[in-house]
Amino acid sequence: MQSRDYVFKEVDGVKVEATAFWMPRGSAAPYGIALGFHGGAFVVGSRHFIPRPEIEHLADAGFVVVSADYRLCPQVSLLEIIQDATDVFEWCKSELPGKLKADGGIDVDPTKTVAFGQSAGGFLALTLGGLPNPPAAILDFYGMKYTTDPFWRTPLPALVDLPSVSPDFLDKIHAEPVQTTTMTSLEKAAAAPKDAPRRRGMPTPNLSVPRSAWLYTALKEGTHLGLIHRGTGEDVDPARLFTRRFPPTFFLHGDADGLVPEEFSVRAYKGLKGMGAVTELEVVPGATHGFDAGIATEDEDWPPVRRGLDFLVRQAGL
Repeated sequence: MQSRDYVFKEVDGVKVEATAFWMPRGSAAPYGIALGFHGGAFVVGSRHFIPRPEIEHLADAGFVVVSADYRLCPQVSLLEIIQDATDVFEWCKSELPGKLKADGGIDVDPTKTVAFGQSAGGFLALTLGGLPNPPAAILDFYGMKYTTDPFWRTPLPALVDLPSVSPDFLDKIHAEPVQTTTMTSLEKAAAAPKDAPRRRGMPTPNLSVPRSAWLYTALKEGTHLGLIHRGTGEDVDPARLFTRRFPPTFFLHGDADGLVPEEFSVRAYKGLKGMGAVTELEVVPGATHGFDAGIATEDEDWPPVRRGLDFLVRQAGL
């Protein structure tokens, strides 16, 4: 698999990057584009955290897979992150095909652009569905939705045993510059050497890092959404965009998710289905939040992930 890094935008001197992956092939048919967004609650993470087997599966099917960074809260607002997602989506369709032709000698059909993402990334993928020319399909891995629901401002039972951290230590996050990528326990787990023991799922929160401690404290206390976005959440809720014409959407969620309950994906699926939109839902028994982190194709929960990825392939016509 080949790859190349690109800067898709620059804001006040901060370069925001994306990596394109593709498989060389003999066919003359143009590639589609699969745009992926990482998770991390809009505060941590990077484009390097999207599971490699998912990238390889989509690349094998004929996509150029683009894993995108975005600016991170709290130095920017959630609305600014949504703008980054919109900008990289438009960049993928307007500028990336020419760059890939020049850099890799490959042809790309921008009309076959799909979007996917984990958690916060699933939220961002869904926001693209409201654009005048949205993705051809969307795959949402356990993403945030229905942001006016009281759940998003309620302390998380799943984190009740998390140790308390001093406010002075948490405030250190505000001294940091604008970041588009972090090296937290999430990335360290994803970047482990190939001969290291494979780790599955979400790693243990590292409270010795101010950014990670700030995030998990906010999640624990139910203040996370209010800290990254002012208002009720209605103006950023992807579900407000749902109509009969919403792009075909696949929801994938574990029924043991303690951070984003499966009920939000079930509710979104039923809502879109009732409107007459094309949608599918897969609930993975026993799967927790981030269950596909560190996944391998031989794992028992790979088949539902593969079905979600193949949904994108079918809807793009590859």
